[in-house]
Amino acid sequence: MLNQHEVTGFITGAPATTADLPGLPEQLSRMLVLSTGRPWREQVPGLTDAETTTDGDALRVAGRVGPLRVQVRAQLTERGLELDLEWHNDTASRIEDLVVGLRLPGPAGAQVTIPQVVLHDNPSADPGDAVGAAVPHVSRGGFVTELHRLPIPAVCLQDEAGGTLTLVSLPDPDEDAEGRVRYGSLGAVSGDDTYALGLSGATLFDGEPDVTYVHKARTAASEAGYRDLPPGQTLHQQFVVDRGWAEPGHGFRRLVHLGRTLFHSAERALTGPLDDRRHVDLRLAALDARAFVDGEVAGYLKFPSWGAPRKRPGRPAVDFLYGWTGQCLRLAWCEAWVGLERGEQDRLERALAVTEFYLHGSRTAVPGLRYNSYLHDERRWQGLRRRGREVISARAHGETLSDLADMISLLRRYQVPVPPAWPAALQEGAEFISTATLPSGLVPLGWTDDGRPVTDPPWSAGIPAVRAIAQAAQVCEQPALLTRAVELGEAYHELHARTFERPFAHSTLDAACEDKEGGLGYFELLMTLHDLTGEQEYLQRAQVVADWLLCWVYHWNPQHDADAPLRTAGFSAIGWPGVSVQNHHLDVFFPSFDLWRLGRLTDDTHLQHWGRTIVAAMGQGVCTAPGEWGFDVVGEQGEAFFVTNWQDQGHSNTWNPSWVIALPLWQLLRFADAEIGVDHVPHDVRSGHPADGAVPQA
Repeated sequence: MLNQHEVTGFITGAPATTADLPGLPEQLSRMLVLSTGRPWREQVPGLTDAETTTDGDALRVAGRVGPLRVQVRAQLTERGLELDLEWHNDTASRIEDLVVGLRLPGPAGAQVTIPQVVLHDNPSADPGDAVGAAVPHVSRGGFVTELHRLPIPAVCLQDEAGGTLTLVSLPDPDEDAEGRVRYGSLGAVSGDDTYALGLSGATLFDGEPDVTYVHKARTAASEAGYRDLPPGQTLHQQFVVDRGWAEPGHGFRRLVHLGRTLFHSAERALTGPLDDRRHVDLRLAALDARAFVDGEVAGYLKFPSWGAPRKRPGRPAVDFLYGWTGQCLRLAWCEAWVGLERGEQDRLERALAVTEFYLHGSRTAVPGLRYNSYLHDERRWQGLRRRGREVISARAHGETLSDLADMISLLRRYQVPVPPAWPAALQEGAEFISTATLPSGLVPLGWTDDGRPVTDPPWSAGIPAVRAIAQAAQVCEQPALLTRAVELGEAYHELHARTFERPFAHSTLDAACEDKEGGLGYFELLMTLHDLTGEQEYLQRAQVVADWLLCWVYHWNPQHDADAPLRTAGFSAIGWPGVSVQNHHLDVFFPSFDLWRLGRLTDDTHLQHWGRTIVAAMGQGVCTAPGEWGFDVVGEQGEAFFVTNWQDQGHSNTWNPSWVIALPLWQLLRFADAEIGVDHVPHDVRSGHPADGAVPQA
């Protein structure tokens, strides 16, 4: 039979035999939060008139906290310590402006991970600038946010030895008579001690109550978290407390494990509204609408010639972007694959023309350095703008060179002649990146067009360029390049992935903070290095980074207001990733195929299920007939889906840069490639030793 000391020992981390261990009522007295009035306060008035009874294999503690009766049911199960709280107004008066919940004590100086919003206190966001000042932190007085903002509704506190204490809030939507839905809130405060907070909806930003994060670098007042409790009414909360262990700094892995266990999110692969063939054909229809040819000029429009983006003053009528948000050569690879596989020669010819145009026109005066953007309106090539200056993005350059490597490999596989200038350009680009690094040993965020590196902290921005070096080693048969890629990969492992004290960050030009895409680039690099070297260590590292990426992926589906378009459409967030600790929306940027492939290579069925679920989930929001989702062209999809109150909750937008087509299509075609079973080392998931396809290192 469960006794009080077993429960309090679990909460405090002390053995149940500890002599001075408090009883359960005394422990709850320090944990039960109740505040009335505005602004709310993090206070524990204490539990009085407490009575403890047994309920089968559970304990019940009933008593009073302030004006409310409270009953706590505690049970230790295979899921952890389950705590069910019932707050009841047994008075004759309405209790207004109420905040209730739980404060879970953790170790002093704990590393805090709250999925999508706080990763070890978001160290890359500079509090000295306008952007960094509005990025969530725990150390600046505490942070509590709405439950719907968290892909896994949990807060993980990890001590120096790796022990984890995690508070999970089991989502329970509260829908009023008008169809408005409310959830609770989660967060943490850190000072002499660290606490996880699970509340009835109140928010906290930099220690200031009733503030929430509503847009990029913007906060706003929010009083939505207060509750009124009429006489006789009850407010119910459900929590799970978990104790576990992970490598120090890897507390996110415990979160992903809990997400899978509590929400059954990877027990099987979920299906979406589109089968793969229909999904591919719709994306191809959008690609066709973006294709532009004018003599030797060939590419895919960054934005279509219609719709909201084009209405903005000063936006060019025709422009191409390469890498990052443009993905011109990624689209060319997709079109070439379809052309070769389906025997559609016109598609192959257009893809070749797009690639040829880029290689012919994008050169700078520095060998191996190429512009990222082309403005047809002005017949001009350029870099990208960042903080008022033009730079050639290392990420965009690296992604484009990777696309070129993939294009060369694809043509060779189908025995299509490859122009000699293509591998020469790839090798030249890889050699430039190999030598144009910073004193830190990392690839800079970018370069000026005369080849000078940008001196801003590089963080994760250069990782795709390292992957391009590795791919060039194979395509161009240059072992020295693989040796260099391995060296650079080790530098990024040391910077980010060994301890995660500085998580992946600054991989986008518009989010100066921790972001999913930095980890995504490193994950793809690890998979490439494994393919080329056969070293199992890269798979082991990839498994860690896969979990880091999955803590951005929704394991549950937040419910929206009754009249919200996403609810009307039956949209489910399960399988959709967020973006960054600064941009709290969903998008389709994710390595779903390589996640599945990693699962195949390691016999991890959960990763296989996730890979399939994610690519299927992204079939939601695709225009299948003119007028759907705000689009007139079938196959289009908006960049952002808002399941939080960051921007327009319950809605999606129509901002649609071409990567929204390119990246899901690329994943879908790679799944098709694997099912066909083409013998291509980077995609092959069949049995056999990976070293058989390795590139010797110099």
